[in-house]
Amino acid sequence: MGLRTGRQYLDSLRDGRQVYLEGHRVDDVTADPRLGLTAQTVAELYDMQHDAKWRDTLTLPGPDGERMPMACMQPRTIEDLARRRAAMKVWADATCGLFGRTPDFMNLGIATLAAASHVFDQSASGRNFAANVQAYYEKVCREDLTMTHIQVNPAVDRSKQVFQQTRDIALKIVKETDAGFYVNGMRLVGTLAQFANEIVVMPSVVVANDDKAGDYAFAFVTPVAAEGVKIISRPSVVPQNPGHFLDHPLSIQYDEGDAVIVFENVFVPWERTFIFRDPAMCNAIYKQTFLAEHYSHQTMTRALAKAEFMAGLACKMAAATKVDSFPNVQAQLAELLIFVETQKALLMQSEQLAMPTGFGTVAPSKMTLHAAQLHFYDRYAKMIDAVRTIGAGNLIGVPSYAELSGEIGPLVSEYMATATMEADERIQLTRLAADASFSAFSGRQALYERYYQGDPVRKVCSYYFEYPKDELTGRIDRLLESLGEKARRLSS
Repeated sequence: MGLRTGRQYLDSLRDGRQVYLEGHRVDDVTADPRLGLTAQTVAELYDMQHDAKWRDTLTLPGPDGERMPMACMQPRTIEDLARRRAAMKVWADATCGLFGRTPDFMNLGIATLAAASHVFDQSASGRNFAANVQAYYEKVCREDLTMTHIQVNPAVDRSKQVFQQTRDIALKIVKETDAGFYVNGMRLVGTLAQFANEIVVMPSVVVANDDKAGDYAFAFVTPVAAEGVKIISRPSVVPQNPGHFLDHPLSIQYDEGDAVIVFENVFVPWERTFIFRDPAMCNAIYKQTFLAEHYSHQTMTRALAKAEFMAGLACKMAAATKVDSFPNVQAQLAELLIFVETQKALLMQSEQLAMPTGFGTVAPSKMTLHAAQLHFYDRYAKMIDAVRTIGAGNLIGVPSYAELSGEIGPLVSEYMATATMEADERIQLTRLAADASFSAFSGRQALYERYYQGDPVRKVCSYYFEYPKDELTGRIDRLLESLGEKARRLSS
């Protein structure tokens, strides 16, 4: 089929999927007022692949001669990583870095698993699944799919293993047949699930290496519209009955959705299975395939776009009322710009330090990318605060853009102008800043950045234990030895 158009993508979402939002089933996610413009946002990304301006950046020829998304490329050189990053940055810029799970995220993930597909033939279960992973990768490239992924079991009692829970509601295998198996239970958090074609059920974050955990240890793919799959959405952050689109331009377009996904005796064919009853493989697969490195390459490319957007917004806000003439504001803005350059440097350094994977591909530096991610969520909170500080009372005092065409339009036009901007420009900019810094959408963005790769405390601890510290501590050992020798010479 090749690259899809936006229209083809929207048509693919009208498949009878069971999406539930705020107490009701959504008949058509493309037409629902809380979901429709987000679906349109994804469709616009698909259309960019057909635009002559972006075609060679966003796509490349596939094995069958048809063009496929650049994110499906399996990078074999540092130059390939840079080329893929350039494509991811185009989509990230188009959504201001605010859309955490654009389709390239999982395209890249499946490409990574396929490059290491022979790993899936090394299962303790005795089953071989490498061909399944490779076949699914080819399907993704050929059909230009949008996927969501889920890997987190429900939080019932975190002090106990998944097979010890008093309420057994985690997704588990309940029946095995010659054709496949059935699963029942729940997983979270399915970001973009309402707008995806397929669900990639990845291994749970932590599975005990215990035979009792076997029923909870698997990986497979299933259509969103598969019988028994129910997507239970969190409440929308899209304002209902807004005065004007420009009052909430980010919330309305970029609420990508998060969901609990319930599987009611869903059948999974063997050919769509990657891992089956194998806790050890579930725990090792991210490291064995270098999946975390490639995921982080996409997320830190998006983070750079987000940092650039927030820094640009803060600078524009400061210039609008000329507060950028004050040294304290200049210092605050400079800090944001330094942060942008730091993120850019870390991202590019990760490519320059890329290492061979053993699969004929290369992976960007894990330590560099994880440093960027751990650095980003904290600095992003400071960027939000900078926009709030610079905007100050204006963020809550500027009226709706709709007032300009209302009964008191002339009055608003007269009194809302600044030294550098007419009233319509000022209102549009300030409403954009308000949406980016203190709306429900903004709150979700901050929480997402903090937790989307797991508990940051555990991540920091893991970073410490995994960091190759021997060279650093070895320098201290050599220095101490040298100082000791010098002290002995001086005292003799």
